[in-house]
Amino acid sequence: MDCAGAADYSFSNSAADVNEKLAHVLQSVDTPFTVTVPDDDVTFPHAIDAALAHLRANPDYVAAHGYTLRFGILDGDFDIHDVFSFTPTIKADRPLRRHYELMRRYQPFFWAVFRTEVLVLALTEATKTQGAVFRELAFMSCAVLKGKVARLPVVFAMRGMEESLTSAVEVHPMLWFLHDPRSFFRRYSEYRDALAAFARNDASLLTNLLPATPLEHILDLNHATLLGRAVDVGMINHQAQLLLGEPLSSIQVAPQWPGPRPPEAGDLIHSSQREGRRYIWRRRIIEAEPRDEIAIDNGEMATVERQLDAYYLDGQVQHQA
Repeated sequence: MDCAGAADYSFSNSAADVNEKLAHVLQSVDTPFTVTVPDDDVTFPHAIDAALAHLRANPDYVAAHGYTLRFGILDGDFDIHDVFSFTPTIKADRPLRRHYELMRRYQPFFWAVFRTEVLVLALTEATKTQGAVFRELAFMSCAVLKGKVARLPVVFAMRGMEESLTSAVEVHPMLWFLHDPRSFFRRYSEYRDALAAFARNDASLLTNLLPATPLEHILDLNHATLLGRAVDVGMINHQAQLLLGEPLSSIQVAPQWPGPRPPEAGDLIHSSQREGRRYIWRRRIIEAEPRDEIAIDNGEMATVERQLDAYYLDGQVQHQA
């Protein structure tokens, strides 16, 4: 990799928003590229290298990443069970078209390799927005308006069993709407107007907008391709009955980790170089659809396993090869 040396740590209030934390840290970054890495996921060096190489070779791209998978650990088994994000490269030349492509099959690229100047700009804009849902959308929207975003055919990261410390109401648009529709629409309107102002500050971002079409109109439609998919009429009925006094339980969000289960037909099981460890690649990953967008071959699996071998679990010897 192109980075070397010891890490510098910067501490902040645990209650601070992640965008604010990153914006603060980026004040000390003087390199043209920055990788954002969460502390509770596994991010792979070979994928970071590939993303960095792509950005260096393609100046019209502002970020690059790869697939994100979900996994769990039980004893020595790494259970790699689902593909979390995979949607293809967003490469349209027109900024508002890129925004539409992001929203219509929305999957965030918050953890990726970025051009530092765009990362700073997007984080700064995101801090102006209220609500975790819309702060994330503000970040993604500003970044994709400024340039293309590459999804490379490599495993960039794996998300583990930890549940988010942010409440589901704050991160799930449908749950926010059920909890407080008035604040949801108010915050959306504020976010949309701020995004429109951001776009208007750079005339190059409005190249495909028809003269008679208000910018806010197309932004509303773009966002509707995302928010419309979040609508669940069953949840609306359930919440309405609950608030009308029916003896119903509150709506719960399914956990990220479904729990341990034995290997099944179609799963691949690979022994690790570490004693007592196995990698279980579930059939849901091996045969994931659409096949033209998700392709994790044996070579990529082997690379991921070699890098996972560098990690040790509680109770294992740290210097073990």
